[in-house]
Amino acid sequence: MNFSTFSTSIPSAAGSLNQGHAIDDCGCIYLDNAATTRLDSRVREAMNRIWCEDCFGNAHAKHHFYGSRAVEAVERARKAVATSISAEPGEIVFTSGATEANNLAIKGIANYLRSIGKTHVLTTAIEHKSVLEPINSLRLQGFTVTMLLTKPCGMVTADMVEKALTPQTGLVSIQAVNNETGTVQPLTEIANMLSGRGILFHSDVAQALGKAPFDVKEKALDFATFSAHKIYGPQGIGALFVKKDHINILEPLLAGGGQELGIRSGTLPVALCAGFGAACSLLTDDRAYLQRLRLKFLNRIEMLKPVVYGRRDPGGNVPGILNIRFPGIESEVLISVLPGVAFGVGAACSSTGTRLSHVIMSITGSEQAAKEAIRISFGRYTSESEIDSAASQIIGAVMAIRNLQED
Repeated sequence: MNFSTFSTSIPSAAGSLNQGHAIDDCGCIYLDNAATTRLDSRVREAMNRIWCEDCFGNAHAKHHFYGSRAVEAVERARKAVATSISAEPGEIVFTSGATEANNLAIKGIANYLRSIGKTHVLTTAIEHKSVLEPINSLRLQGFTVTMLLTKPCGMVTADMVEKALTPQTGLVSIQAVNNETGTVQPLTEIANMLSGRGILFHSDVAQALGKAPFDVKEKALDFATFSAHKIYGPQGIGALFVKKDHINILEPLLAGGGQELGIRSGTLPVALCAGFGAACSLLTDDRAYLQRLRLKFLNRIEMLKPVVYGRRDPGGNVPGILNIRFPGIESEVLISVLPGVAFGVGAACSSTGTRLSHVIMSITGSEQAAKEAIRISFGRYTSESEIDSAASQIIGAVMAIRNLQED
């Protein structure tokens, strides 16, 4: 959809927000921010400066003026990304997105793990497919894999992880925030438990960055993956955080010119890097505003008695992601009668938009629940009036479907 901005502003440091609308030509309300966020106008301006000024050179052609200007832009962006997660610039490897970064982190250490006899990998059953599929590829190479089932709220605990470890465990990969339910995993507690065991710790942080302050050092992560388009930056650019002690154990997926510390070959997209850096420099804590939207929406649709998935404890979820279902109404049916509201079904990165959610299947053990689950996700540009309108449309649609089912 082609979204146009009527008025935009972002939260101040105090978290206040002057909201505009992100509505397409048909009046559709965008509530799928977990899939991708709208590009911040200031990020677009930062990218336009790259395209319009003398930064069009190849960032790897450092020997001339145009290349050196491009290098400067990339390194400014690298520093901004690093600062946003309390890392060092030399620990940031730019990629095409979180999917590539996850693949690089997991597949890139396979030979190292094999060489030290650490061929057991531990993860959870609700990870993003870009984590589960690379881990499955290790299984096909002879690794043993444990996929933990979570609690009904979608959380694992440090005790659950510890009980599943073996003397051969070499990698633990657990996402920071689930992309479908918004459940926050206790990474710090897990990291503390893993400390001193010689086990590498990776996390897919794509859904956590920008939703709460995130510190890779405090989480004691060895690898972490990020994506610009989840934080109002451009699509097509992401990053892998690699703890500086582990640069030499990571093998590249792509053979080529040896860019990005020899880990990720390919000419860097300078403007996209600059956009990622700008988005990171604009991160603000808007949890209070998103929590207000979440409560407003849930209060409005309470009469429908929705089932809500995810943690309920304070700090246990990111307020911008809400996974719900209306028992007896499949998501495909709901989509067909709600053209005025854009929301998520399953994982947006799957090959088809209606693929059943493996997350809800794992949490509930019910295929029917997975068929009925929808994801509502709010963002910086979601207004309270849009929440009112979307809730009204959903109430009308659900009641109409239920009336038809009763006839």
